[in-house]
Amino acid sequence: MNVSQLANQLKMTPNELLDMLPQIGFHIGRRAIKVPDSQVEKIAIAVQRHRKLEQLKTREESITEIRTKGKHPEKKREIELPETIVVKDLSEKLGLPIQKVMAEMMRNGIMASLNERLDFETATIISEDLGFTVTKAAESHEETAELSKKEKLASLLSDRGGITPRPPVVVVMGHVDHGKTKLLDAIRKTNVMEGESGGITQHIGAYQVETEHKGAKKTITFLDTPGHEAFKAMRSRGGQIADLAILVVAADDGLKPQTLESLAIIQKEKLPFIVAINKIDKESADIERVKKELTEVNLLPEDWGGKTITAPISALKGQGIKELLDLALLVADMEELKADASGSAVGTIIESHIDKGEGPVATVLVQAGTLNREDLLIVGPVAGKVKALKDWNGADVDRATPGMPVKILGLKNLPEVGEIVMVAEDRAEYNRRNKEQQKLASKRIIRVVQKANGDSEEHAIPSINVLIKADVLGSLEAIEDALLKLNSSDAQVRIVKKGLGYVTEADILTAQATNATIISFHMNENKKIASLADDRKVTILELDVIYHVIERIQKMLEAIKKPAATRELIGKLSILAIFKVTPKTVICGGKILDGLARKGCTVKVLRGPSLVTYGILTNLQSN
Repeated sequence: MNVSQLANQLKMTPNELLDMLPQIGFHIGRRAIKVPDSQVEKIAIAVQRHRKLEQLKTREESITEIRTKGKHPEKKREIELPETIVVKDLSEKLGLPIQKVMAEMMRNGIMASLNERLDFETATIISEDLGFTVTKAAESHEETAELSKKEKLASLLSDRGGITPRPPVVVVMGHVDHGKTKLLDAIRKTNVMEGESGGITQHIGAYQVETEHKGAKKTITFLDTPGHEAFKAMRSRGGQIADLAILVVAADDGLKPQTLESLAIIQKEKLPFIVAINKIDKESADIERVKKELTEVNLLPEDWGGKTITAPISALKGQGIKELLDLALLVADMEELKADASGSAVGTIIESHIDKGEGPVATVLVQAGTLNREDLLIVGPVAGKVKALKDWNGADVDRATPGMPVKILGLKNLPEVGEIVMVAEDRAEYNRRNKEQQKLASKRIIRVVQKANGDSEEHAIPSINVLIKADVLGSLEAIEDALLKLNSSDAQVRIVKKGLGYVTEADILTAQATNATIISFHMNENKKIASLADDRKVTILELDVIYHVIERIQKMLEAIKKPAATRELIGKLSILAIFKVTPKTVICGGKILDGLARKGCTVKVLRGPSLVTYGILTNLQSN
């Protein structure tokens, strides 16, 4: 067939056809007049396939250009971003797929999961690179509420003034396993650490001790905050209500991430502090190394000419404990801590939980006035009558004075940690708050955090659903934060519900409906609930240490991750002839250049560096 005749059938010029033939595998000279009749049908099929590939390529380039530059690149959208924002929330705010936002983050060298937080500066860089103009949003409602709460407490305490000296409130902070609870154990001379699961503090503990100082008995209130990174919120809470801090650093380990985080909280709250260098009894202890590391964070020890007070101790052997207490009282004396013990009480909630026999229980640190049994309390939106007061030993007391931590029984619902405790002036105010808290009762005990049926993008990622029940609010916050940090682009944890107290029948039904695993933290479930869970095929993990929670969920995430696809080149083949082409298959002949060809393997067809097509090798024949 003549070249011009074939070109006419294919709706192209003879020159265009002769230019294309080498590209599609037909080596016919530029001056050819005729094409062999046996090749005409093959050329026609190859030309049509080439045109389709070119159309697809052009379409993909157009879509990429539109997505990258936007239809109207000259018009940039303006958005407001808060001080911190979760990656997924940033994607929603930008109105872009999460994959595109994460790809832009990776291009900027930022590796973060869907639920990790970005600071304002980082989020601004990502947003501007994606074509947005960013302004900083005003303070969030939560931040404003927290600030107003602190200002309100400061105002209440300043109005009361100070008349008599009060015990200092000392917070003990530091890295996990550096000996904070062991130090308190040595101070109280009771083996409290063995009562904590795994020897790790799971809650804020409030304790009082008496010691001799300048010939008189002095009382000190201690707060023990957890050192594990999951308890960041609880450490911060401890720093906000203390008068001074003891930063525990192990002499054989030095400054660690949670040490630096604790130090940041101390400096933010402007607390005077003492660095207790613990474990000096160990052979690997190096006090001078710890002091050198302190200088690297701009803390020059007193014996090196600075202002940072250091105290070498061994909590295990009881060495240096008396000297440490004397230093704490000296620092407290310089602060001249005083309070008005007369009148109604003002204080702060430092922990709350539900007890099976006692109901809602809250721990309050009294900061002014005197809290008495039978007082009518207003704690944020919660109201209640003090039915019983218990000191840190669990003994019943009739009243609590400034600087004293006590447990309150009688509240009908759990107050939020950090709420201000005030005594109601009259029955009318108490009744009004009591009605308010009845409406919020169910929300305070159990709150739905995430819907079980997330958006389509979430469901593209393998996920496990969990329902969390814990004994106290601080542990609940810590577990939630720790689990969300495990999320990645390969697998994620989705919290369908969280709450305080024992697992209920409603929790079992919720877990069954959402295919969720229940985490019961520090709660021993009864046989009836365990039997119901078995019948409904719901798994309950009864755990007491946050490490164990993280480890179990990590294993579950690893199990659901999609296996990573790997490609291995097993051979190369040169196509010498095409025998038959159907809509779904191509039969061709060729020569193995390297390796081997295997039935069932994936085949990529290349023309030079360009990918023509790919498919599965369904059959092999050899002559």
